[in-house]
Amino acid sequence: MKFSVVAFEPRGGNSVEEQASDCLDQLNEFVSGESLTLKHIISISFFLFAGNRNVYHDLAGKVEALLPDGIRTGVPVAFLAQAPAGGALISAEVFFIADLQGHEVHAKRVEGNLCLVIGDERGKKLVIANGIGRDNNHNHIAGDAETVFGVMEKMLRSEGMDFGHIFRQWNYIEEITRVEKDERNSQHYQQFNNVRSDYYSKSAFLQGYPAATGIGTQAGGVIVGFFAASREGYLTKAIENPLQKAAFEYTEKVLVGDAEFRGSSKCTPKFARARFIADNESRQIFISGTASIREEVVVGENDVATQTEITIENIRNLIDRDTLSAAGIDDPETPRIEFIRVYIKYPEDYLKVKKICERHLPGVPGIYVLSDVCREKLLVEIEALATL
Repeated sequence: MKFSVVAFEPRGGNSVEEQASDCLDQLNEFVSGESLTLKHIISISFFLFAGNRNVYHDLAGKVEALLPDGIRTGVPVAFLAQAPAGGALISAEVFFIADLQGHEVHAKRVEGNLCLVIGDERGKKLVIANGIGRDNNHNHIAGDAETVFGVMEKMLRSEGMDFGHIFRQWNYIEEITRVEKDERNSQHYQQFNNVRSDYYSKSAFLQGYPAATGIGTQAGGVIVGFFAASREGYLTKAIENPLQKAAFEYTEKVLVGDAEFRGSSKCTPKFARARFIADNESRQIFISGTASIREEVVVGENDVATQTEITIENIRNLIDRDTLSAAGIDDPETPRIEFIRVYIKYPEDYLKVKKICERHLPGVPGIYVLSDVCREKLLVEIEALATL
């Protein structure tokens, strides 16, 4: 079962409603042109120009009101306070599966959060979720994270799964690098990582941790999306980059804050650099949010061009034949990168970053948004989807 991604940016319009309507029109045109239906759409992320919580909730509500019933009740949607880098008020990224033959798609809600269950009669199953946590109170990152992971746990358990079945996860964290001036000097990203580690400790990660992105937003507290797969019918494997220390093995010197969490040291980010997933129909690699880090050190400080170049090198090395062979992926073909999502810290760097990406990845479609990255010195981060 092959995952595909497409992005839409408004062709015109002065208000968020006009621009959102145009993105939805483009989605309808795409669905019709590809002979799909809304059943084939499995996840949508809307990126909003929202600088604070009030604006974020206002814009998210306006866009949600425009969604047709088929999306509102049948597609997991996230509204993210990450402005489109090109200057629009909104843009959209859509995951879809073009061939659902032999599979049933069911939508259900867990504590108000929508997820999809896509399965066949033999027990092969996917669980797809997005936008978990949007309705949290956003008063405390750790509290939001606890709520979100609690919902995720219930979603997974209801389908006979646990956290070890997740192969791709997106983690959106308000003001990700902010350090609270309290007795713990606790950083938002570190708070999130501590909660994630606590919940992950309940599961066995037989094929390694999921591919993941941990990225900043201007508002929204903690919002998470994930894809999970049954072990029946799917083979998944974690992939690590030999040029980088595994994130879950980072040392204390790159973890921010003084706090201990439930009697243990600060917890490392629990994710793999990429995750391979295959069934009888496709072989793909979900590439985690990747930045200009070698071993565990930022390379190219204050130089966005260098950071973008190093980031792309890291991605290429991650899907190199030798790297894939080391991960136990037999007879790997050279993967083809099919889509990128690019996070840029400063708007003035957008055209420079885009030019470098287009030079190194010609013809690869993508979406560019503005957001803080998980370390203060990082200026850009790129995630990708590749097919073998």
